[in-house]
Amino acid sequence: MTGAFTDLRRAMSTKAIQRKADELLSFGMNKQQVFDNLLLEFPVAKPKKVADLVRYRPTLWSRERYRSAHLALLALIAATALLRILGPVLQHSIHMDMPTTYLTLVPIASLLLGYSLYRWQGQVFEWVGWGNLAGAFGLLNEIRELDMEALDLGGVLVKVLAVAIGALSLYLARKVFAKPQEVKDPLGQVPSHYLFPAEGIE
Repeated sequence: MTGAFTDLRRAMSTKAIQRKADELLSFGMNKQQVFDNLLLEFPVAKPKKVADLVRYRPTLWSRERYRSAHLALLALIAATALLRILGPVLQHSIHMDMPTTYLTLVPIASLLLGYSLYRWQGQVFEWVGWGNLAGAFGLLNEIRELDMEALDLGGVLVKVLAVAIGALSLYLARKVFAKPQEVKDPLGQVPSHYLFPAEGIE
């Protein structure tokens, strides 16, 4: 019972830190300012935990600076979903009067990941990035074993889009959700501090 109560308190504390972080970011603060303010307001929280929570949230500056790249990423995901539907339609596997069948052509996981990217949920950018770049190996195999007669253009295009989605996701992960630098106390008497990259420096 005590363990469950402790877990509940931790979850409530995490939610409180998240809400405060979002509030401070909405004022236009950068991540370093938000991190330092959160440590003052939640002195019991571990700096690493706070740094991770702040890291995976976009600042107003980042949202504006990388808006075009973000929209391009969402457009690529939408194009991939459309191709998955158009393929069977053009091959007459399904008909326009079978709307519920379309839902089975687009994996629910892809829709959820797309929604998470739309909401700027930081961790998801790395997952989507590395997961889609794995499709590059399949694309290379297609190119090496190129047979124009048996070539599935739709399949190749989906793989090309997957690689583009992966590269763009990792680009945004690096630019918007960069890992802060850990600064350790030489004497080990106080917890590590974290320094976030300055914004506006390319």
